[in-house]
Amino acid sequence: MALVFVSCVLGVILEKRKDMQGGDIWAYTACNSCLGLYGGQMLVSSGNTRNNTLQGEGAVVILQAIRRTGKNNISCVFALMVASFALNLGSMLAIAIETAPTSSELLEQGRKLLIAGKLAEAELVLDRAEKLAPSDSVILTLDARVKGRLGETSTAVALLRRVIVLTPGSAQAHVDLAIALADSGDLSSALAETATAISIAPGLAIAHLNRARILSDMKQDREAGGEFAYAARLAPENADCYFYWSLAEQAQGNFTKEEELLQKVVKLDSNNVKAHIRLASNLLYQNRTAEAIAELRAALAIDPNSTQALYKLSRALHSIDPKESEELRTRFDQLKAQNSVVDQAKAQANEAFHAFTVQDLRESARLFSEALETCGDCEIEGALHRNLGLTLCRDGQIERGAEELRKALALNPEDRDAAKALEAIRLLKTK
Repeated sequence: MALVFVSCVLGVILEKRKDMQGGDIWAYTACNSCLGLYGGQMLVSSGNTRNNTLQGEGAVVILQAIRRTGKNNISCVFALMVASFALNLGSMLAIAIETAPTSSELLEQGRKLLIAGKLAEAELVLDRAEKLAPSDSVILTLDARVKGRLGETSTAVALLRRVIVLTPGSAQAHVDLAIALADSGDLSSALAETATAISIAPGLAIAHLNRARILSDMKQDREAGGEFAYAARLAPENADCYFYWSLAEQAQGNFTKEEELLQKVVKLDSNNVKAHIRLASNLLYQNRTAEAIAELRAALAIDPNSTQALYKLSRALHSIDPKESEELRTRFDQLKAQNSVVDQAKAQANEAFHAFTVQDLRESARLFSEALETCGDCEIEGALHRNLGLTLCRDGQIERGAEELRKALALNPEDRDAAKALEAIRLLKTK
């Protein structure tokens, strides 16, 4: 009996059959119900959410820096007009069922993937764990954190509300929900959750820090300052306390206090490029050029391609060392030129998408390959590998497509589409 695999992930109906010699072959036909899935925009974003640890209630807890729109948080997102390649494993039908691991095994696997930064794969595993154990607060919390980092804030909020129902007396659960609500833009509700967390555990530093950040984003900088100070007293070795506190002080024009806080940040976290650059800007404002130059050099030692540091240092050295200033400006211009390469690759990708929409899959694959050659190791390389992989799969070239998808996932572990497509292919091969 042939194994039939209907997949809107790949846009084809695949059948595993035996050839004349008894070997396996793949037969495929277009899935008409899948047509039209590939329109719209693809958004490629770089997540900036970080995890830190704070001591609270006698145990180390995870602190996710709140990522949201506002003066303190800028998301870097660029749009590429190509196929969205929407994937939905729920539409996949297969004969035979795998031997399923337990929820505990899936939880441990999800943790390892998260630690390795493989967010898209971790999400798939934790979703499976959640279906097996829908009342396990640990699984729900970890799944919510992964989804939050992937930008699925509404889903994260829903999961964490379920955790609150299960563990209403957990201060950490209320903090986690506050972070997710703030990520979604609901600052008032987020603030209320931090108040609940503090009422349960007054000495929980993470609650005070996130309450301070929310107050700061609500432009209540004076109140935020008090919370930042309290969080710093509770967790004096946590650089985030001082960094975000410095932003609130800068907003109020307290540049002396801002400098003091940023000095603490670079001492506690010497690899914080943003802190070095912000400290340099503060020192330049005070006409302390030599100290500012030292901070900008420190930033470039960490990230040689920081255009902000290159530009500021070039300006600072203009009258002091014109030759080095010019060299830095040349490097700055070269980095800007690389952006034009990205634009060219995007244009080729758009042509590839057009070929895809008219079902010229071979031409689409050729154009995506050309875009990859143009791009080199540019910022959209991962997205191009993913789109080429999905196009090849749609054309029936499953193995080649899977290889491109693996490259995409290696470049961007948060690529959920690539992860889901590879999971679909893996399941297909096990049947």
